[in-house]
Amino acid sequence: MNASLLSQIDKLIDSARADLARTTIELTNIKSVQSEPMPGAPFGNGPRKVLETVLEMGQEAGFHCTDHGVGVISLAMQEGQPDLGIWLHGDVVPEGEGWRFEPYNAVEYEGCIIGRGATDNKGQLAVIFHLLKMFKELGIKLKYNPALYVGSNEETGMKDMVGLPGNDDAKGFINVCTPPRLSLVPDGGFPIGYGGKGGMTLRLKSKAPLHGITLTAGLPETPGRATAIFDDKTVLPPLPMCTVSGATVTAETPPRHGAHPDPNGNMITNLSAALLEADLVEDDRTVFEFLKIVSKEIHGHTLGIATTHTEMSPLTVFAHRITQENGHIILSLNIRYPLGITYEEIVKRVSLAAEKYGFDLYDSTSGTVPYINDSHSPIVQTLCAVANGVTGDEGKPYLMSGGTYAHRLPNAFVYGMSGNLPPTDFPEGRGGAHGIDEAVSLDRLQRAMRIYARALLSLNELDW
Repeated sequence: MNASLLSQIDKLIDSARADLARTTIELTNIKSVQSEPMPGAPFGNGPRKVLETVLEMGQEAGFHCTDHGVGVISLAMQEGQPDLGIWLHGDVVPEGEGWRFEPYNAVEYEGCIIGRGATDNKGQLAVIFHLLKMFKELGIKLKYNPALYVGSNEETGMKDMVGLPGNDDAKGFINVCTPPRLSLVPDGGFPIGYGGKGGMTLRLKSKAPLHGITLTAGLPETPGRATAIFDDKTVLPPLPMCTVSGATVTAETPPRHGAHPDPNGNMITNLSAALLEADLVEDDRTVFEFLKIVSKEIHGHTLGIATTHTEMSPLTVFAHRITQENGHIILSLNIRYPLGITYEEIVKRVSLAAEKYGFDLYDSTSGTVPYINDSHSPIVQTLCAVANGVTGDEGKPYLMSGGTYAHRLPNAFVYGMSGNLPPTDFPEGRGGAHGIDEAVSLDRLQRAMRIYARALLSLNELDW
């Protein structure tokens, strides 16, 4: 690798901080939560606005820009089919309540950009855009054609990749387009992810309606809150880990990413435990016992689906949302599973286990399936060494728990960016991806830029 060129690149990266901040803020200020489909915008106007903004940035910078017509765009360094795709997404999860900062009026604070989507993953998008632009301006010639790809439905099913039935604007990238020979997805951590667990959602419905209680939890605007409203009680006693106001009981815990449920339980656990301990739900005791157990026992033993794998982390269950339908509660379970069990087996076993507690299967959705690439391949070993060389760590190739575009693309790897490093004055649970006051560290983004610069140059020396 040319030491003089690297030195030149590093100096440019040092001076790129303001550009990274500006672009991250511009993109973060676009509210790109999935919404009603519109013509040409299958996942809503917000996600489409991100694509249009990045296309305009790419055209101004002289990239070869393509709107693939399925909710995915690309900015290629050279004309023709890209060989290397670096995949980002412009959509975000709902912002929720309780922000200290404004989610769509991003600011720089204590070396971070604060706003919804800053670290998942608009900051990463800014990194790759400015790095490829830098390579272009320096006239660096690569023997392959790298491209920045941006999708618009990663957070809610990756229908931009697999298709949305009945919508001609969302036929699915992998169904109608040619993917690059190699793909990197900077939507995780360094050094490199070479595979990942599968993901799915199950919803269970109580056989009987609750008796005089309205119960909700994990709604999009309040993802860390569970609330029980009693019809026949105007005054309730104080309850542990809960707030009581008249006939309403509320429990709150910090929002969590679905891939990493808290083994100590969440707001559903705390609310259920408090109501059971106070003997306030005798007519619905079995239901609340189930809610208490299933929201805390995160590895699926109660549901009969506990699964381990020699390389992957154990199966996890995230009981994260409760809604109500004519008095019946509907409980949503986000399940991340390793190799060793299938989607169909999970559906069958959960259905049988839930029936004992008075629940039926309401519906199920298969998201991604588990996969593993060769962790000893030259690409993995080279990119791992590159990342460790910059971070100073001795990290090993790892397997993901979360779902990313790497699950949907051939020869794809998660590569960085480990951008989430909230300000030191943030309390625990604040500032994370999908959380309140989501933050991305500009230091981490510049570090990622240095890693990717070396990765692109190293790939130029490999035969792949």
